[in-house]
Amino acid sequence: MTIPGLPGASEPTFRTRDRSLFSLDMLVREVCERLVDDGLNVSPRVAKAAIQCARRWICEREELDVDALSLLVSRDLRHHRVLLIPDMVSEVLVTYVRLVIELDVAEVMG
Repeated sequence: MTIPGLPGASEPTFRTRDRSLFSLDMLVREVCERLVDDGLNVSPRVAKAAIQCARRWICEREELDVDALSLLVSRDLRHHRVLLIPDMVSEVLVTYVRLVIELDVAEVMG
């Protein structure tokens, strides 16, 4: 089942070095499971929106630390009626990046 995301935001596919393919939705589901294991409950829809928003900001700006990015994403999400405080945005994004590293993603398509 597809997780609703931000209107017009990219829905990339991730290819690992061993040629496995993962959709953004697959990664979002895993991020949410890992967050639950850490005691944080974030819906897949909210996590996906945060990741999509962060990906857009990263493409537009060269240098952003996690705190600045989390604040920008949190503010931007409000325009989409998604409420997520910067600390939670940070948790989602750090978990997402760790997963991308663990999967050894070599290419992002889309």
